[in-house]
Amino acid sequence: MAEEPLAQQLTVLGSLLAEVDNRLSRAPVAPVGLEDLKQSVDNLRTSMWAILSAGHGLSAPARVERLKLKRAIEGLAAIQKDLAARPRAPRYPEHAELSAIAKAVVEQIGTLP
Repeated sequence: MAEEPLAQQLTVLGSLLAEVDNRLSRAPVAPVGLEDLKQSVDNLRTSMWAILSAGHGLSAPARVERLKLKRAIEGLAAIQKDLAARPRAPRYPEHAELSAIAKAVVEQIGTLP
């Protein structure tokens, strides 16, 4: 894979990650190495934000912000779906933290022009 052009490597990597995601969704327990993969993906995401920010001139900050917003929307939609599917699920401390942050974000969005 190291000899392939970068664009081709990105395509292959995207396919591999989709396959891993599919297999993980069917796994009965978290497999060994999953935490290491998570860390690698997190590091890659951080690098991609930096590259996207630098690579598109004056429109870069807006592009990155919109990508982050789309990612947040996807995450919140998944959380909302989970909560709707399990209305009697236990309440965790993270629920209160998410609620507080969500309220603050709603207020901040309300002040945007």
